[in-house]
Amino acid sequence: MRTDSTNYMWWMSGVFVVLTLSFMFNVWGDKRDIIQHPLTEEKHFTKQPVREVKLEPTLYQDGYMYRCNDCHKNIEPSTVQKSFFSAHPDIVLEHGANNYCLTCHNVTNRETFTDLNHNEIPFTKSHQTCLQCHGPIYRDWEKGVHGRMNDFWDSSKGEIRKLSCVACHDPHQPKFKPMKPAPGPNIQNLRKYLQDLTTEEHSHE
Repeated sequence: MRTDSTNYMWWMSGVFVVLTLSFMFNVWGDKRDIIQHPLTEEKHFTKQPVREVKLEPTLYQDGYMYRCNDCHKNIEPSTVQKSFFSAHPDIVLEHGANNYCLTCHNVTNRETFTDLNHNEIPFTKSHQTCLQCHGPIYRDWEKGVHGRMNDFWDSSKGEIRKLSCVACHDPHQPKFKPMKPAPGPNIQNLRKYLQDLTTEEHSHE
């Protein structure tokens, strides 16, 4: 029994000697470089919406600001989509079956929107126009499933701020264009995140 134990110790010692010599003489080849992943840019963590939300029914053109009704109160609405004389040549309507301006814009007051019953919807509540056709998505948005919510999940700690539909979607072309994804997580970002993380600030109770 003792002989077997002695042989085992000699065998293990020999393995360690061989490993030591192999590292000393670099038998395994050159040392591999550590891959340095770039830190994720701050823009990927911003709370700012994708689009700049238009809060007032205004148009800036040639250095002047116009409200919608400044022109539309004297102009008969066109019955031809994208007329040659359109004052909004930059707008391209690609919104599925909704291919007419007056489906959403109020024909008698261009500074408001309209619902399917021709009731006025204030400019600041444009999401009420969206729900006319996008009911299931609007329901999910109300519950916080669709879209994005900022600030506090726990309403007792502060305000829950929902982004409106137009904060992410262009109402004339709501389909998102291809976007380059943010780079994957790396240990440097994770370490910094864990250092900043505190139980008090990120409590889910």
